[in-house]
Formats: sequence, structure tokens, C-alpha cells
Amino acid sequence: MNQPTNRRAPARRITTAAVAAGLALGLTACSAEDTAGPSADWTTATAKPHGYVEGASEAQEPQVRLLAVSADGSTAVHDLIADETTELDDVEAPDHSTTDGRFLVTSTEDRTTIIDGGAWTVDHGDHTHYYAAEPRVVGTIDGGGPVEVHSSETMTTIAWPERGEGVVLDRAALGQGDLDETARVDATVLLPFGELLVAGTGAGVRVLDADGQPTGTEAACADPAGGIVTRAGAVVGCADGAVVIDEDGGVTTVALPADADRPTAFSTRAGRPTVAGLAGDRGAWLLDSREGRWRLVETERPLRAVTAVDDEDEHVVGVDDQGRVVVLAASTGAVATTEPLLDPDEQPLLQLDAQRAYVADASGQQVHEIDFADGARVARSIDLPAAPVAFAEVGL
Repeated sequence: MNQPTNRRAPARRITTAAVAAGLALGLTACSAEDTAGPSADWTTATAKPHGYVEGASEAQEPQVRLLAVSADGSTAVHDLIADETTELDDVEAPDHSTTDGRFLVTSTEDRTTIIDGGAWTVDHGDHTHYYAAEPRVVGTIDGGGPVEVHSSETMTTIAWPERGEGVVLDRAALGQGDLDETARVDATVLLPFGELLVAGTGAGVRVLDADGQPTGTEAACADPAGGIVTRAGAVVGCADGAVVIDEDGGVTTVALPADADRPTAFSTRAGRPTVAGLAGDRGAWLLDSREGRWRLVETERPLRAVTAVDDEDEHVVGVDDQGRVVVLAASTGAVATTEPLLDPDEQPLLQLDAQRAYVADASGQQVHEIDFADGARVARSIDLPAAPVAFAEVGL
């Protein structure tokens, strides 16, 4: 395994009152809610317990579901706990798809559709809430093309990189089935971060307030593409590396080695600081957003999809150009692969959580569940009503 020399630019700490106030508000909201007493005595039956969400039930464990859309737009959700599949309303046949762990967003060239998987997790750091509600097709937004979605507790952002446009939706309203647009931003990357937004534009990376107005914090970033919010900060990919903005408003530029193939998308297990992206034909890049460090993990075959587990063994899960699921333990160099599970011409759809990875098999009308910690063992194959071309694991 080749680990290149990392070139890291010195961190530039640029903190503004707006950034500090906005992030503090977003990050301390739960603690304030925790310490405040209930709105009424429980005997009156009007008090709402901490974490209450209208229309949802709270559970003791993640309510993990698989949400899938077929080439003709038929939509279904499979409950992994109950092992039951429910069909939802049809949507337009999707050309593109993305997910934030609750909502599956699909798009054509003209329109974008939002589907609520009805299961999600809220991680407050010292405690976690797990919710379940009825899955449903929420609605559509005019305009399409390749699409990205990200959510905080209060905002959901949808961006269309090729159009250089993004929209901010009220997350609470979206969870109730309403599309409430609160801002529209010219950006190829748009991330919700606390009560603020992080946008990648032609002018670089900028921190915006919730209305889309600049706060004064910005960083140079050529050709921003690919973004993700981790436990350590908001990450935006650049032509020569990445920009990381932390919760205090600090900006760190993390440079890739010269002439490296840059990743243009990032993926990781929910709530982890290390993210993975494709490294051309060489394998995968791992970016530790907390330490500000890149690491190259080389593979025998080129990867077409990759995500980081970021566990003790530093597992990285990918799908190679032969349709095999490849599992690498970056801490030891161990490699395990499945037999080909997908048509090599399919665009891989890969999701994972702390124990399992899921890969959609459109040719087999299935989703394969992989135990990545057990030699890439195929734990089971889940039959779906139709072949999935858009897919999400929700409830994380």
C-alpha cells in the first residue's frame, strides 16, 4: 500500500462573529432543550418529551430501511428489521439519485423528486435519537440533472452541480411532507452546517448565513466539486485538495500531492471524520478531516464506488470495475473481495452502516448485504419488487 507524502498548507483561522454565533446556536440547541423543563406536567398529557417529532415514533435502535426506485419509477421500501417490503407511489423514471440517510432524491433532466424513507437518526454527541415514520413521496422541484443532498437538523440542501445552483429547504417542514424553500444559492456544492451554509462557488468556498448571505468567512478553492459534512467539519473538494471548515469557523486547506487524481465526491459512514473518494484508477483517497491529512489506498483493480467505514480496522468498502465488492482494512493492508455481484456496466449504488454494506443489483432485482468485517461475506440477498436503479439505506 502506497502512502504518498502529504502536503498540508498551514491552517488559517478566520473566525467571524456571525460564524461563531451561527455554529454555536446549531451545536448547543440540544443541550438547551435538555436542560429546559417540559412545557407542562406529564399528567396533563400536553408535555412533549425531549426529542419529540410530530408524526414519528422514537425507538431504542436504528430503524434501518432500504429505499429503492426502479427504471420505470416504481418505488419500494424494505424494512430490514421486520424483513417486509412496502410499495410506495411511483415517481418519474430517475436518471440520477442521491441520499442523506433519510431522503432519497432522484432526478431527470427536467425535474427533481424527494422521497422520505421515514427513518432517521439524530446524533447529539452525548446521546442519539432513532425515529420511524411513514415513508412517502414528498414532491418535486422544477429543474434536474445530477444532484446532491445534505441535511442538518434544521436544513436540507439540494444542489445541482452541473447547473451551479442549490436550494435550501426547511428540514422540519420536509419531514412533514411540505416543500418550504428558504433560500436559493448559486453554488456547485452546498452544505448545511449548524445554522449556516457552506458553499463552493466559482469564487471559492464561502460560509453563508441561513438566508444565503455571506458571513465574511471564505477560502480559495479552484473548481469546487464534492462536499460532505463530517463530525470534524464541512469538507469541500477542490482541484488540488480540499477545504475543511470546523465548528469554530476555522478554515484548513489540505493539499493533495502534485499531479494526483482528485476525488470529486466523498462518502463515509454517518458521523465519522474520515471520508473516502476515488483516486482515478489507483484506488481510493482517505481524507481525515480532523487531522487534515490525505492517504492513498491502492487497489488491484480500479474502483467505481467507494466509502469509508472509519472503524477501528479502518475498513474501506468499494465496488471495482468487475462488479466485485472490495473490502480493504487500511490498518493492516488486508484485502477481501466477493465474486462479481453486479454487471460491470452498471453504475454501482453502495451504502453502509457500522456493521454491513449494501450494494444494489439492478440485473438481479436484489440488494446484497455484505459483512465487510468477515472477509466480505455475502450475508444475504434481499429481493425487491423491481430492479433498483436508485437506492438508499435510510435510518442512519
